[in-house]
Amino acid sequence: MREIMSIISLGGPTAFPLLIASIFSLAVIIEKTIFFARQNNKSAYRLIKKVEMLLEEGDTMSALNQLKGKKGPSVRMLSSAIKNHNEDNQRIKESLQIIGENEIKRMEKHLPILDVVAMISPLLGLLGTVLGIISSFNIMGGAAGVGDPAQISSGIAAALISTAIGLIIAIPTAIFYSYFSNIVERRAHKLNQHMVRILEMVNNNRGEKDVQKYA
Repeated sequence: MREIMSIISLGGPTAFPLLIASIFSLAVIIEKTIFFARQNNKSAYRLIKKVEMLLEEGDTMSALNQLKGKKGPSVRMLSSAIKNHNEDNQRIKESLQIIGENEIKRMEKHLPILDVVAMISPLLGLLGTVLGIISSFNIMGGAAGVGDPAQISSGIAAALISTAIGLIIAIPTAIFYSYFSNIVERRAHKLNQHMVRILEMVNNNRGEKDVQKYA
Protein backbone atom coordinates (compact mmCIF):
# COMPACT_ATOMS: atom_id res chain seq x y z
CA MET A 1 0.00 0.00 0.00
CA ARG A 2 2.86 2.37 0.83
CA GLU A 3 4.48 1.65 -2.53
CA ILE A 4 1.22 2.39 -4.35
CA MET A 5 0.83 5.71 -2.53
CA SER A 6 4.47 6.51 -3.33
CA ILE A 7 3.85 5.90 -7.04
CA ILE A 8 0.68 7.99 -6.93
CA SER A 9 2.51 10.85 -5.21
CA LEU A 10 5.04 10.81 -8.06
CA GLY A 11 2.19 11.33 -10.51
CA GLY A 12 1.92 14.99 -9.69
CA PRO A 13 -1.11 17.12 -8.72
CA THR A 14 -3.56 15.22 -10.96
CA ALA A 15 -2.79 11.83 -9.40
CA PHE A 16 -5.06 12.33 -6.39
CA PRO A 17 -8.11 13.44 -8.44
CA LEU A 18 -7.49 10.30 -10.51
CA LEU A 19 -7.39 8.23 -7.33
CA ILE A 20 -10.74 9.69 -6.24
CA ALA A 21 -12.18 8.98 -9.71
CA SER A 22 -10.98 5.37 -9.47
CA ILE A 23 -12.72 4.95 -6.09
CA PHE A 24 -16.01 6.20 -7.55
CA SER A 25 -15.59 3.93 -10.55
CA LEU A 26 -14.84 0.85 -8.42
CA ALA A 27 -17.80 1.57 -6.12
CA VAL A 28 -20.22 1.81 -9.06
CA ILE A 29 -18.81 -1.34 -10.70
CA ILE A 30 -19.28 -3.34 -7.49
CA GLU A 31 -22.78 -1.93 -6.91
CA LYS A 32 -24.00 -2.65 -10.45
CA THR A 33 -22.44 -6.13 -10.48
CA ILE A 34 -24.34 -7.04 -7.30
CA PHE A 35 -27.54 -5.38 -8.59
CA PHE A 36 -27.59 -7.30 -11.89
CA ALA A 37 -26.54 -10.57 -10.23
CA ARG A 38 -29.49 -10.42 -7.83
CA GLN A 39 -32.03 -10.09 -10.63
CA ASN A 40 -33.29 -13.44 -11.84
CA ASN A 41 -34.87 -12.93 -15.25
CA LYS A 42 -34.74 -16.61 -16.23
CA SER A 43 -37.76 -17.48 -14.07
CA ALA A 44 -39.87 -14.58 -15.39
CA TYR A 45 -41.20 -16.47 -18.42
CA ARG A 46 -42.09 -19.50 -16.28
CA LEU A 47 -43.89 -17.26 -13.80
CA ILE A 48 -45.87 -15.52 -16.54
CA LYS A 49 -46.86 -18.90 -18.01
CA LYS A 50 -47.96 -20.23 -14.60
CA VAL A 51 -50.05 -17.11 -13.90
CA GLU A 52 -51.54 -17.30 -17.40
CA MET A 53 -52.71 -20.88 -16.77
CA LEU A 54 -54.34 -19.88 -13.49
CA LEU A 55 -56.12 -16.94 -15.10
CA GLU A 56 -57.41 -19.20 -17.87
CA GLU A 57 -58.93 -21.35 -15.13
CA GLY A 58 -60.51 -18.22 -13.64
CA ASP A 59 -58.48 -18.48 -10.43
CA THR A 60 -57.42 -14.85 -9.99
CA MET A 61 -56.63 -15.20 -6.27
CA SER A 62 -54.24 -18.11 -6.87
CA ALA A 63 -52.60 -16.08 -9.64
CA LEU A 64 -52.00 -13.20 -7.21
CA ASN A 65 -50.75 -15.63 -4.53
CA GLN A 66 -48.15 -16.88 -7.01
CA LEU A 67 -46.68 -13.37 -7.00
CA LYS A 68 -46.49 -12.97 -3.21
CA GLY A 69 -42.97 -12.83 -1.84
CA LYS A 70 -41.47 -12.49 -5.31
CA LYS A 71 -39.62 -9.43 -6.57
CA GLY A 72 -38.73 -7.99 -9.93
CA PRO A 73 -40.26 -5.86 -12.67
CA SER A 74 -42.11 -8.80 -14.25
CA VAL A 75 -43.78 -9.54 -10.92
CA ARG A 76 -44.84 -5.91 -10.55
CA MET A 77 -46.16 -5.88 -14.11
CA LEU A 78 -48.16 -9.07 -13.57
CA SER A 79 -49.57 -7.84 -10.27
CA SER A 80 -50.60 -4.50 -11.77
CA ALA A 81 -52.19 -6.14 -14.83
CA ILE A 82 -54.17 -8.66 -12.77
CA LYS A 83 -55.43 -6.09 -10.27
CA ASN A 84 -56.48 -3.71 -13.08
CA HIS A 85 -57.69 -6.32 -15.57
CA ASN A 86 -61.15 -4.70 -15.68
CA GLU A 87 -59.66 -1.39 -16.86
CA ASP A 88 -59.40 -0.52 -20.55
CA ASN A 89 -56.39 -1.81 -22.45
CA GLN A 90 -54.72 1.61 -22.80
CA ARG A 91 -54.69 2.26 -19.05
CA ILE A 92 -53.22 -1.17 -18.34
CA LYS A 93 -50.57 -0.57 -20.99
CA GLU A 94 -49.68 2.82 -19.49
CA SER A 95 -49.29 1.34 -15.99
CA LEU A 96 -47.01 -1.40 -17.35
CA GLN A 97 -44.95 1.16 -19.26
CA ILE A 98 -44.47 3.20 -16.07
CA ILE A 99 -43.24 0.11 -14.22
CA GLY A 100 -40.88 -0.71 -17.10
CA GLU A 101 -39.53 2.84 -17.29
CA ASN A 102 -38.91 2.93 -13.54
CA GLU A 103 -37.03 -0.36 -13.75
CA ILE A 104 -34.85 0.92 -16.60
CA LYS A 105 -34.05 4.02 -14.51
CA ARG A 106 -33.01 1.73 -11.64
CA MET A 107 -30.75 -0.25 -13.96
CA GLU A 108 -29.19 2.92 -15.39
CA LYS A 109 -28.65 4.51 -11.96
CA HIS A 110 -25.01 5.53 -11.37
CA LEU A 111 -23.92 4.41 -14.86
CA PRO A 112 -23.28 8.04 -15.93
CA ILE A 113 -20.55 8.12 -13.26
CA LEU A 114 -18.65 5.43 -15.16
CA ASP A 115 -19.10 7.36 -18.39
CA VAL A 116 -17.72 10.54 -16.83
CA VAL A 117 -14.77 8.75 -15.18
CA ALA A 118 -13.89 7.00 -18.44
CA MET A 119 -13.97 10.35 -20.23
CA ILE A 120 -12.08 12.57 -17.77
CA SER A 121 -9.42 10.11 -16.57
CA PRO A 122 -7.30 10.28 -19.77
CA LEU A 123 -7.72 14.07 -19.78
CA LEU A 124 -6.51 14.33 -16.19
CA GLY A 125 -3.62 12.04 -17.08
CA LEU A 126 -2.78 14.25 -20.05
CA LEU A 127 -2.95 17.33 -17.84
CA GLY A 128 -0.51 15.67 -15.44
CA THR A 129 1.78 14.92 -18.37
CA VAL A 130 1.74 18.54 -19.52
CA LEU A 131 2.39 19.86 -15.99
CA GLY A 132 5.25 17.38 -15.52
CA ILE A 133 6.89 18.38 -18.79
CA ILE A 134 6.49 22.06 -17.99
CA SER A 135 8.13 21.44 -14.61
CA SER A 136 11.05 19.66 -16.32
CA PHE A 137 11.56 22.49 -18.82
CA ASN A 138 11.48 25.06 -16.01
CA ILE A 139 14.24 23.16 -14.20
CA MET A 140 16.30 22.84 -17.39
CA GLY A 141 15.93 26.52 -18.16
CA GLY A 142 16.83 27.70 -14.66
CA ALA A 143 19.25 30.52 -14.00
CA ALA A 144 21.88 28.11 -12.74
CA GLY A 145 22.26 26.51 -16.15
CA VAL A 146 21.57 22.84 -16.59
CA GLY A 147 19.25 21.64 -13.83
CA ASP A 148 19.67 18.73 -11.51
CA PRO A 149 19.15 15.51 -13.56
CA ALA A 150 17.29 13.97 -10.62
CA GLN A 151 14.78 16.81 -10.58
CA ILE A 152 14.38 16.66 -14.35
CA SER A 153 13.78 12.91 -14.29
CA SER A 154 11.30 13.41 -11.45
CA GLY A 155 9.26 15.78 -13.61
CA ILE A 156 9.32 13.36 -16.55
CA ALA A 157 8.35 10.48 -14.23
CA ALA A 158 5.44 12.50 -12.93
CA ALA A 159 4.30 13.08 -16.51
CA LEU A 160 4.52 9.40 -17.47
CA ILE A 161 2.97 8.09 -14.23
CA SER A 162 0.05 10.49 -14.49
CA THR A 163 -0.68 9.37 -18.06
CA ALA A 164 -0.41 5.71 -17.07
CA ILE A 165 -2.75 6.13 -14.10
CA GLY A 166 -5.32 7.91 -16.27
CA LEU A 167 -5.29 5.11 -18.85
CA ILE A 168 -5.32 2.36 -16.21
CA ILE A 169 -8.50 3.87 -14.76
CA ALA A 170 -10.18 4.82 -18.04
CA ILE A 171 -9.80 1.53 -19.93
CA PRO A 172 -11.51 -0.87 -17.46
CA THR A 173 -14.09 1.78 -16.58
CA ALA A 174 -15.03 2.17 -20.25
CA ILE A 175 -15.23 -1.63 -20.63
CA PHE A 176 -17.55 -2.01 -17.63
CA TYR A 177 -19.67 0.94 -18.77
CA SER A 178 -20.14 -0.68 -22.16
CA TYR A 179 -20.87 -4.06 -20.53
CA PHE A 180 -23.48 -2.69 -18.12
CA SER A 181 -25.08 -0.58 -20.85
CA ASN A 182 -25.42 -3.71 -22.96
CA ILE A 183 -27.10 -5.52 -20.06
CA VAL A 184 -29.54 -2.64 -19.62
CA GLU A 185 -30.37 -2.69 -23.33
CA ARG A 186 -30.97 -6.46 -23.34
CA ARG A 187 -33.09 -6.40 -20.19
CA ALA A 188 -35.11 -3.42 -21.43
CA HIS A 189 -35.89 -5.46 -24.55
CA LYS A 190 -36.97 -8.41 -22.37
CA LEU A 191 -39.16 -6.13 -20.28
CA ASN A 192 -40.87 -4.95 -23.45
CA GLN A 193 -41.45 -8.57 -24.48
CA HIS A 194 -42.89 -9.35 -21.04
CA MET A 195 -45.20 -6.34 -21.27
CA VAL A 196 -46.54 -7.48 -24.65
CA ARG A 197 -47.03 -11.02 -23.33
CA ILE A 198 -48.84 -9.79 -20.22
CA LEU A 199 -51.13 -7.53 -22.27
CA GLU A 200 -51.99 -10.45 -24.55
CA MET A 201 -52.65 -12.62 -21.51
CA VAL A 202 -55.03 -10.06 -19.98
CA ASN A 203 -56.84 -9.51 -23.28
CA ASN A 204 -57.23 -13.23 -23.93
CA ASN A 205 -58.54 -13.83 -20.42
CA ARG A 206 -60.94 -10.91 -20.75
CA GLY A 207 -62.13 -12.22 -24.12
CA GLU A 208 -62.83 -15.69 -22.73
CA LYS A 209 -64.83 -14.20 -19.87
CA ASP A 210 -66.87 -12.10 -22.31
CA VAL A 211 -67.68 -15.18 -24.39
CA GLN A 212 -68.77 -17.09 -21.26
CA LYS A 213 -70.86 -14.11 -20.15
CA TYR A 214 -72.90 -13.90 -23.33
CA ALA A 215 -73.03 -17.65 -24.08
